[in-house]
Amino acid sequence: MPSVGAPLPAQNGSSSTPKRWTAYMPALFHPEAIEYARSKFNLLQPGEDLTQEECLAQADALLMRVGKLPESQLNENAAPRLRIIARNGTGVDMIHKDTCLRRGIVVTNQPGGNAQAVAELALTLILTLLRRVVEVNQRLRAGERVPSISALAPGLYGKVVGLIGMGDIAYETAKLLVHGFNCKIIVYSPTSSKTKWTPADTNSSGTVIPHQRVSSMAELLPDIDVLSIHCPLLPETRHLISTAELQWLKPTAIIVNTARGGIIDEIALASALREEQIAGAGIDVWETEPPTTEKYAELIGMRQVVALPHLGGSTDEVTKIGCMNAVDIAFDYLEGKPARNRVF
Repeated sequence: MPSVGAPLPAQNGSSSTPKRWTAYMPALFHPEAIEYARSKFNLLQPGEDLTQEECLAQADALLMRVGKLPESQLNENAAPRLRIIARNGTGVDMIHKDTCLRRGIVVTNQPGGNAQAVAELALTLILTLLRRVVEVNQRLRAGERVPSISALAPGLYGKVVGLIGMGDIAYETAKLLVHGFNCKIIVYSPTSSKTKWTPADTNSSGTVIPHQRVSSMAELLPDIDVLSIHCPLLPETRHLISTAELQWLKPTAIIVNTARGGIIDEIALASALREEQIAGAGIDVWETEPPTTEKYAELIGMRQVVALPHLGGSTDEVTKIGCMNAVDIAFDYLEGKPARNRVF
């Protein structure tokens, strides 16, 4: 994933009314949220008249949607006035935590705000892979006649689905799979409460999800038809799915990752697909983002891969709400209110 600050149209501080606080928006927000931010902040966006360095040097708040924030962009020399980073989205692994903690820079996120949208995409990838949608579409586009008997594919109804993680997105995905497709759900989530998704879960008012819990990847992988990943990227989850784990899967199984790049060992995944150890993969997140054909020519070019450029939560409705919330969270904190959804 590139550092924040890709060139954007320079539309800085369009309002004539002086603003108390300056916010830097290194990547595009929803158009309505951009206008909303201008009503609250002296808004900076890098363009022909402002460099990333100049924007960072003036910013009291940083409104973040995508990109990375390394130490070099967060230290005292680069961003001396920065007090808060308000993210539209859940993950904050792309922000240099130690520097923020040392300097007292508050980091906030939007937990659960995009859960339904990401779950929709996970289900889309599962169905697209199982029903061979991309492959058959490519054959039609190439002028081939495709008799239905030559495009037989497994359905999703009644299949066994393995989930890694039990957060909001996993929950929404499980609901769709259980109630829409009568799937059996097996979950590996060693850090989650044993009562989660059960009637005994006192922390949830949502739907109970019928499921089976397992205590290891070795228990989870051999019997599932679909593996859907929904855990954060942490040192202990990096390359959680690698050569050994891929060998445990059935050759008819598919993998979908809408969580974070780096959880799957991409070299091992390409090898498993090449050797037909698994049937397919749906990838929305990558170790290097944005994914390019220079970096990922083999994976993107495989007929049994559906590749997307991290679109999970990017519906119009969810993006608008999340971006507007980020603006409010940053402004309210600078005005002296507690930081909502503070991560650290």
